[in-house]
Amino acid sequence: MIGDVVDTLHQHREKVRLLSYFILMLVLMPSLGRLFGAAYENGHVSRAFLDLRHLVDIIDLEGVSVFFLGIFLGLLVLMTIDPKKRWQGYLLWIGLAIAMLGLQSMGLFIPNIEFTDTANLGWLGVGVVLGFLAGGGRQLLQAETARAREFRRASFGIYVMVVVLILGSLVEYHVLYPEFIEISSEGLVVFAVDNPDVGVETDGLLFNLGVAAVVLVTVRQFIQYDAKEDFFVLGPPASGKSLFLIGSYLAALNRNPNDEATNNTPLQPSQDLMEMVENLDRRSSGWIVDATGQGEIKDLEFQYVHGSTFPKNVKIASIDYAGEYLSRLPDVLAGAVTEEDTDNTLLRLAGGVESADTLILLVDTERHVNGEGLDIKEYFSILQSVDDTSVFVVATKADILADRFREEEGIEAHLAFDEFKSYVSRELRQSEQVESLIRQTTSTEIHPVYYQTRVNDDGDRVPMRDETGSVMTIGFDQLLEELGR
Repeated sequence: MIGDVVDTLHQHREKVRLLSYFILMLVLMPSLGRLFGAAYENGHVSRAFLDLRHLVDIIDLEGVSVFFLGIFLGLLVLMTIDPKKRWQGYLLWIGLAIAMLGLQSMGLFIPNIEFTDTANLGWLGVGVVLGFLAGGGRQLLQAETARAREFRRASFGIYVMVVVLILGSLVEYHVLYPEFIEISSEGLVVFAVDNPDVGVETDGLLFNLGVAAVVLVTVRQFIQYDAKEDFFVLGPPASGKSLFLIGSYLAALNRNPNDEATNNTPLQPSQDLMEMVENLDRRSSGWIVDATGQGEIKDLEFQYVHGSTFPKNVKIASIDYAGEYLSRLPDVLAGAVTEEDTDNTLLRLAGGVESADTLILLVDTERHVNGEGLDIKEYFSILQSVDDTSVFVVATKADILADRFREEEGIEAHLAFDEFKSYVSRELRQSEQVESLIRQTTSTEIHPVYYQTRVNDDGDRVPMRDETGSVMTIGFDQLLEELGR
């Protein structure tokens, strides 16, 4: 029962996050609005900042208020237009409305502004236009480009304004200090304060600090566009590293074709990756993609969009290398070999492993079924060198087990993928090496991926192609979903 609830929450985690954020806005924003109001009533520096208008004498207090409101609204409009930040924008609109109502209950802001006044409307419009331009609104006037249509500056601008407003309010309300500055139309006067009496207002301090921290962390998450994880792929010789990365890219290419955020975000594949895809895309009965040669390095990377309610860019970047280097990698990571005695390929491999947040370790299913050695003993030394790195175990060439699964269960593997995934895990964990690897990585299952294949007249497995001549991949879309979580 509990397991089913956990699985349901995990499956609908984005909707759960949305509901959680909505509840946070309803609960915390009234308190935050009261903090803003109390800080304005009790503060000195903030009032002096607003009094700077006297030095130019072209705008009054109402104009200053609606001007900054306009900047925020201009940024928020762009954030709401952005497909990746639309729901975050809706939540911030709700938060803004609640904060305004909180200030209104204290007789501040809205009750003191005449919104029908032409001058106020003018300053509001200037603020909106300025926020719109500063947030990158010019993109809306440009033709389609190779860049994703993202208004990152708008999201960051909102975050900066929220941070300044919250931290300034905390200081103004909870730090007691004498008035030392006065600004009027006659100029700026700074008073000399002898033996200034500075104190702290402790009433409500912990509560306000808690509210401020939660809101700042939440808004910080709102403006995140890119996943923080770096992925790096390791595999023994002939384990299918190149085809694994190609399959992942092809799955990303066909993900969520009707999703606006996905369609507006280029995949930005590397040249080496596209060269491999081009080779595989030839209408041939074979694989075309050759094994990576000794000393040869290929930069393989692309990005894809994960999530629908809170989409983010996930980047998979790795280098393709000859599998023989895997046996030499543990010594380099352990520092047993000096840089002078290490070639560039090994140095780049070691750097990729050390900088990765998640290692994707490949296990060759075909070797296991044929009773051959898996050549994964180096994984254990590598994992000991990178203690804090997450691990994702992937079974490549799982098509050979897909055939067996169909014969035993009477259903195609791709039609019952979760059951097939468990089937592959049970099968591979019969190997003591794989079982030890799973135990060391605290993983529970192995993720299978494969190309749909057939056996040709020579007895070799070759890729099947659909009516358009494209290869057919299984498990890669589910893999991208797991990596993006």
